[in-house]
Amino acid sequence: MNGLHVYQIKVHNKYTMEDFDEDLRTVLRRSGCKGDKIVFIMDESNVLDSGFLERMNTLLANGEVPGLFEGDEYITLCTQIKEGAQKAGLMLDSNEELYKWFTQQVMLNLHIVFTMNPSGDGLKDKCSTSPALFNRCVLNWFGDWSTGALYNVGQEFTIKIDLDKTNYKSS
Repeated sequence: MNGLHVYQIKVHNKYTMEDFDEDLRTVLRRSGCKGDKIVFIMDESNVLDSGFLERMNTLLANGEVPGLFEGDEYITLCTQIKEGAQKAGLMLDSNEELYKWFTQQVMLNLHIVFTMNPSGDGLKDKCSTSPALFNRCVLNWFGDWSTGALYNVGQEFTIKIDLDKTNYKSS
């Protein structure tokens, strides 16, 4: 798909936050260290815990998930980043420089597709608790909208504008 590698998590009944973190580590290493261009597809049905959305929101906003790589994992990551930077012809010395380059590479190479049903009850809550999912993404609306749904969206965006509503009849 346009030279991008597709990555999608495989959620099952025993899938945990630790499994999700490991999937994120894999995607971040590939996009940030190896320079793989990845599209990470995540469906709202895969969000088994609110922490999933929090991590995705942070990743979109900052190019990283704080605390995802700690201890030995962080040291190993820095070694992998250094190898990737050297392949790109860069000589970065400090772990701070390496990690900054890593997050830049993640933001450049990782593309997130988050699919969700906009008619679900939780959309408003997701918008308020995970703003990067909506202001750092391009929204594409698919499917047919009923007249009532279109009216409600229009009404929501124009509620503060003084309009003459007497001529419209909702069916």
